[in-house]
This record gives sequence, structure tokens and C-alpha cells, in this order.
Amino acid sequence: MGFGLVLALALLNALPATSFGQGTAFTYQGRLSDGASPANGRYDLTFSLYDAASGGTQQGNTVTNSALSVSNGLFTVSLDFGNQFPGAARWLEIAARTNGGTLFTTLSPRQPLTPTPYAIFAGGANAAGLSGTISSANIAIGSIGSNQLAPGAAAANLSSSGQAGVPSGGLVLSATENAALLNAGYVKIGTIQSGETWQQKSPGPPGGRYLHTAVWTGSEMVVWGGYNGSSFNDGGRYNPAANSWTAVTGTGAPAARYRQTAVWTGSEVIVWGGQNGNSYFNDGGRYNLVADRWTAVGTIGAPVGRYLHSAVWTGTEMIVWGGISSTSYLNDGARYNPVGNNWTAVSGTGAPTARGYHTAVWSGSEMIVWGGYNNGLLNDGGRYNPAGNAWNTMSSTGAPGARYLHTAIWTGNEMVVWGGQSSAGYTNDGARFNPAGNSWISVNLTNAPAGRIYHSAVWTGSEMVLWGGGNGSGSLNDGGRYNLAANSWSAVSVSGAPGARYAHTAVWTGAEMIVWGGYNGSTYYNDGGRYSPAGNSWSAVPTNGAPSRRESPTAIWTGSEMIVWGGFSGSSFLGDGGRYNLAANSWSAVSAAGAPGPRNAHAAIWTGSEMIIWGGENGGYLNDGARYNPIANTWVGMTTAGAPATRSYPTAVWTGNEMVVWGGYNGSYLNDGGRYNPTGNSWTPVSTTAAPAARYGHTAIWTGTEMFVWGGGTNGSYMNTGGRYNPAGNSWVAMTNSGAPGGSSDHTAVWTGSEMIVWGGDNSSNPLNNGGRYNPANDSWISMPANNALGPRAAHTAVWTGSEMIIWGGAGTGFFNDGGRYNPTADSWTPVSMAGAPVGRSRHTAVWTGSEMIIWGGYNIYVPSGHLNDTFSYVPGRAMFLYQKL
Repeated sequence: MGFGLVLALALLNALPATSFGQGTAFTYQGRLSDGASPANGRYDLTFSLYDAASGGTQQGNTVTNSALSVSNGLFTVSLDFGNQFPGAARWLEIAARTNGGTLFTTLSPRQPLTPTPYAIFAGGANAAGLSGTISSANIAIGSIGSNQLAPGAAAANLSSSGQAGVPSGGLVLSATENAALLNAGYVKIGTIQSGETWQQKSPGPPGGRYLHTAVWTGSEMVVWGGYNGSSFNDGGRYNPAANSWTAVTGTGAPAARYRQTAVWTGSEVIVWGGQNGNSYFNDGGRYNLVADRWTAVGTIGAPVGRYLHSAVWTGTEMIVWGGISSTSYLNDGARYNPVGNNWTAVSGTGAPTARGYHTAVWSGSEMIVWGGYNNGLLNDGGRYNPAGNAWNTMSSTGAPGARYLHTAIWTGNEMVVWGGQSSAGYTNDGARFNPAGNSWISVNLTNAPAGRIYHSAVWTGSEMVLWGGGNGSGSLNDGGRYNLAANSWSAVSVSGAPGARYAHTAVWTGAEMIVWGGYNGSTYYNDGGRYSPAGNSWSAVPTNGAPSRRESPTAIWTGSEMIVWGGFSGSSFLGDGGRYNLAANSWSAVSAAGAPGPRNAHAAIWTGSEMIIWGGENGGYLNDGARYNPIANTWVGMTTAGAPATRSYPTAVWTGNEMVVWGGYNGSYLNDGGRYNPTGNSWTPVSTTAAPAARYGHTAIWTGTEMFVWGGGTNGSYMNTGGRYNPAGNSWVAMTNSGAPGGSSDHTAVWTGSEMIVWGGDNSSNPLNNGGRYNPANDSWISMPANNALGPRAAHTAVWTGSEMIIWGGAGTGFFNDGGRYNPTADSWTPVSMAGAPVGRSRHTAVWTGSEMIIWGGYNIYVPSGHLNDTFSYVPGRAMFLYQKL
């Protein structure tokens, strides 16, 4: 994070986390301030313990606190290096970075830790037997932790003494070269550069898909790859305890693919093989959840590229077998050892005939392969023993009929095969194979689910649970539970079940079956459900809570939340919205009760306590609206008495007590407007005398005393004129266009405090990358440098940070995911990093929070459904100055 702060690491004495003498944890407190004001935000800090002020030996492990919350200038962390305090001197080394940054900066010098006297007696004290007042002489110094302090006590103590909380040797990071710090007894000791970063916020599940893989790790379901018209090489981790998703890094991930296999080793997910169109892979990757890191799977000695193969994990190796290559069905395979990153061939002697679409399970000592397809259906198989690198035959007596697209699970002593497609069609029969007796027993058909393919099956420890899939009737969302002991079926409830689908995934957690993804012939799903056999009940697997995918919503920043509302989905106008809370990194829904009707091309402003929505279109033109109070999560309607005529694409600004709307289109181009007073719920007309010519696609900004309108177009004519509206006098003054940029619409405009900066836009389907700065003090324009400017674009976003204008996204020759930072003081551009940036888009939203830019939604014809609803933040880097207290 570009701090924009003073970082005062207040090196307070270590406070015991408990009064027990044997405790090793302690509380460390620090203070973050922005000048004289307390700071708020998130930072990453590491703490390392040493036995010397420099050099020396590290004691214990490094403790990392990621996304550490700073509230009202204060942070508190609990550190535990273990039993590393024998009485010898210890020093604490601290490294810091902005949350989500790439490199930590080690702060110097190390700080000595003051030992706190042991409080052995406290270990035997009984709080119930204490009464009266404990004198300060009986309270060990430093024995009161942050949890025992009254709310605000620490802040009050620090504030009352200014910087007194920073002892000699304390360090300060300042956003500027700070003379006040020098006067306060600090010395400048260096400069560091905080890196610019992109970070996905509130990541939901991966995009909708099928033919992906999913594994259960013991605490999370990891989804990866798949297909929905194009192939994926991304994924997500779903934690059912937190009911939340975390993105899987794409750095170092295997190439995009589907129909790959995946196994869980106990510490890594190993993905291998698969296809992407006519490309068939013999490579893969190992994903480490703890490090969120990919490592390539070696290809030396690997089987030929393939898909629709099988893979099992033995406890030490992944065994790959069978499948389909670019030329043929296969009956070879290999064993992959992740420790040595090497492959060993599976013997072909006695192996089953070549096939794909088969199943394989691991029995604890053997891989059992059965069924599948090779220019005909199969009902044979084989048992592979890796210890002897040998195949054993399977009896076919009593085996189910030949089939493919069936499921198979291992119960602990039997393999249960069920469903699939046979020569007779979709089948609902199956059988149990016992390798000890090399024999088959039929599965009872009574009350079995309907026949199906591409369904899922999991083993609970006592039952096989089947769900979903498809047959001649279409996609399914029912299932069944097969009890081996009773050889009987019971139905899986459909109440609350996910929508019907096939080629989804399912994992067993130990208590629930989690279903995710899949396809129903028209929709690629990125939702799912959690099925509890104990209650025969379903609960939903969440998306990220953000509003649905859309373009052209409005967005405002309240000071703590971004509120988005309305827009267009590609097929319908939308009348819903959501609130993104930056501190909690979470979305919540905007109430629909009393909300305006669905619309697009409307206006929205923030008053300081309410969001006001007005105008727009929904197949017709509108002049109604409503006020939304986020604290109460309620809407209040607006009067239409005296309101301007219906219109789309009006602009709106907030003056401090009124919303001023102007211009737009309703079949005719408009140059009138109105002022809405929420206190009186009343409208006042905006004068048209000397107003700019009618237009839409223009911009409007508020200076503190005037509304500036500029640019826009009418019926193929693009304007570079504008006007300044003073609501106090209800009057207009023309803006010079001498030196102004060429006419445009769909450009952006920001107010710097002294100038309006306009940039980009469109002029008769010709995207632009020029701009200009308008100075109202002398009614003049200054051109902006084209050197290092972005490619021509329109429908991008722009925010003002207080010192820079940040441009991002938009459409021109394609959909852009690059941007630029323009510094008007230096009259220069700096590129916005593309590392970790979202996919390109136009007609998205952007807000500036005071420290980061939040991007949401938008349109890109090349992504599934063409619309987006992801959330990303961008933190610009900046130079920071390091000071030390003498």
C-alpha cells in the first residue's frame, strides 16, 4: 500500500499476554499516524528475534502478520517466538510492506526488548477471591495487556503526549520530507519506495465452468481448470468453515485445460494432463496451499499427452493410466513421485485393453481400473500393484454390463460402480467388486435414482451419495444414497438443492458433500451446494456476494463503502445493487424495498449520508429516482413535481446541499436541468440562459462553487465547448475552447482543487488519447503531454488521488487492462503496473478511497457472458522517507 502515512512503530515494552510465569507470548503495540491524525488501513509486518543488535543468530521462527488492521492509529499484535527468553538480551527486527506488496523493507536498527518480571504467584490466584483495590505496587510492570485496557485508553495516552509513545531509536516512515519531524528530534536516515500493487478483493468462486477438477484437502475444496467456451487455468479454494473463497494464484500455473486429473497428496494438489481443443498435455503442476505457489511437474519420462485418463494417489505416488491421445486410446501409464519430481513407467504386461472414460480407485495397495470406451463399451478391468509393478486380472463373473461415463467409489474393502451409459441407454444399475474374493455383487435397483451420466458420487463412510448428471430428460438435480450394509437406497432431498447440472464436481468433507460448477446445456455454473446426509438437507455455496455481472452501473464512495447500483446485464436493465466494505473486504446487498425501478444510464451522487439515484432509461426514459440510506439500508422516494424532463445520460454533481442534474438525451438532446434539495424533497429549475448547447456523453465536475460541464455530442457532432454553472446565482458563464482538446464523448474529467483535467473519449468512433487541463482562474486550457500516454480509448475510468489522476481500462482497439498516472505538477505520465491487474474492460466503475482505487464490473465481449462482477483494488506506489527518533 502506498502509505500516505506516518508509520510510527512505537516500540513499547513487551507486555505479557498472560500473568502466568510460563507464558511465552507477548503483546506488541504500535502506532500509525498520518501527520497529526490517526491512520486506518491494512499493512503486512514481520517480526524476527535476534540475540544481538546486529548480526547474531535468529532465535525461533519469523512471525508474520498479514493484512494487519490499524484502527484509529493503533495496532496490536501477539508475538510468540517460543521459549527464547532465558534472561539473555534480545532484539526485535521488524520488516514492513504495504498490504499485498511484493517486498518487505527491513527497518533498522533492531529494537531491544525489555524483559517483564515473572508473575508466578498469579498462576495460583483465584479471581473469585479478590476484592477491593489492588495497589500499583502489586501490579507487575507491563503485566496489563491490550484486552484489559478500557476502550480508547491506549490512544488517549499516546495522544496526550504527542509523539511521546515513540522512544529513542523509534522509526517513522513519512510520505513527505518532514521538517516537523526534524524539529521534533528525529533524523532522516533513508528513503524507501512502496510498490504499486493490484489485489483482487472479496474473491468469489472461479467463473462458471464444467469438466474441471476438485479435491478436498481436509479443510478446503480446491477447484481448478475447466471449460465454458474457452479453457481455464485459474481456480479457487472454498473453505466451508468460513463459507468463503480464496483465489488460487495464477503465477506458474499449468496452461489452461479441461478434462485433466487432480489428486491431493496431503500437502499439494497435483494437476496433470487434459486437453485444450486439439492440444493434449503431458505436463502439469503441483499447487502448495500454504505458500499459494505452483511448481511444475517434470515431463522427463512422463506418459504421452492425454485426456479422459485416470489418476489415483497411493500415499507416495500419483499413478496415471489410460485415456485418449491425439491418435488413439491408451493402456499405458506411469507413476509420478513428487519428492524426486520423476516418473516410473507402469508395466504394460497384463494391463487392460486401451480405453478412455473409465474409472479408477485406490484400494490401499492396488489401483483398480474398470469399464470405459474404445470404439465400443467395456465391462472389464484390471488391478495394478505398484509394489510389484504388476497387473492382476479382475473377474467378469457378475460384473455390471459394459458402460462408460459411470462413477466408482472405494468403501474401504469394495469398489462400487454405478450408472453411466450402456448399449441400452442410461442405466441405473451397478455392482460391488471385492478384490479379496475377486468377486462381484449386484447393487439393489429398488428405489435407485434414474439412470444418468456425468453425475458425481462420494463415499461418506457408510453410504455412497450420488447427485446430478444428465440423461435423455435433460440435466438433473436429484440423487440417491446407497447403504452398503442394507443394500438399499434412499432419496437425496431436492429442497434447496443446486440447479440441475452435469459434469460438475463433488467432494466429501467428512460431514458434507460439496457440489460445485457444471453445465446444463445453456448455463455454466459457478455456484453449488453443501449436502448434509445427517439432516438430508442442502445449504448454498456462496458466490462473492457482489451484485450480478453488468456494465454501466453507478458507483459512489461513502468514506467506508463503495455502493454500486443499476446498470445493464446484456439482456435486461437492473434495479439492484451492493455495498462493498473495504475494511471487512465483503459485500452486502442493497435493499430492494422502495428502490427505483431497473435502469441504465442514470445519475448517482453521494450527499454525505445518502446516495441519490435519478433518471436513466429502461426501454423508456425516466425522471424519477430515490435516496438510499446505507446505515438504515432503506430507500426514500423522490418527488417528480418540478423535476426535469425524462432523460438518459444526465450528469449530476453534489453541491453540499443540492444535487444538480443537467443535459442528456430522451429522443432529443437536452441542455436543461434541475436542482434537487433532499431536505425539502423539492426541485428548482436550472437556468437555460447562456447554458451550453444541448448534448449528452458530456462530463460534469463540482469545484466547490461551480459546476463545470464539458464535451459531449449530438447526432455525430462532438463538442469541445462547455460552461460553468453557479447555483448561487442560477447563472451560466461560457468556458473558452481556445486550446481545449478536440470534441469528444465518453471521456473522463476530474477536479484537482484548482483545475479540471479531461482525457480520452471518442470522436465519431475514433478513440482518443489526448487531454487538457482547464484553469478557471484565468479561463484557459493547457495541453497534456502525449509522451507515454495510454493508447486511445473511451468508456474508461479516472479518479483523482489528491496529487495524480489515474486512468484505467476502457475500449479502443480492444478492451484495455492497462492504465496511467498523470501528475499535473510534473506534467508527466507514469504507467500503472499490469502485474495482477484485472482483465480488460470498459463501462466499469472506479472510486478512490483515499489510499486505493477500487475497480468493479464492466464489459468485455471476450469473457463469458460478456460482463463482469469482480472487485479489484489498485494501490499506487510512492516514495517514503525513513526517520529515526534520537
